[in-house]
Amino acid sequence: MTPASWFQAVFRQWPFLIGLGIVIGGIVVVANDHFKRGTVIIAGGVCVAAFLRLVVPSERAGLLKVRSRLLDVLTLALLGGGTLIAALIVPPPS
Repeated sequence: MTPASWFQAVFRQWPFLIGLGIVIGGIVVVANDHFKRGTVIIAGGVCVAAFLRLVVPSERAGLLKVRSRLLDVLTLALLGGGTLIAALIVPPPS
């Protein structure tokens, strides 16, 4: 595999990489002792992934495509929403 073809293969996963990048950013924020802010960012990243799975055609969804579109969107939306609710309800560590 040439570097150009490897880059093209990775670039085809852009919907997944956008969601993953936001989640990783949230993890970095949590690691810097901003629990609530970081967890909200993580939930936002999962919700962005759900939105991208909803609007991007299945041929271009890459690693976000696991099952049917409806099941993927529902799973990601419930996970993102649940994480957001937990971030807003759970008090930050003292």
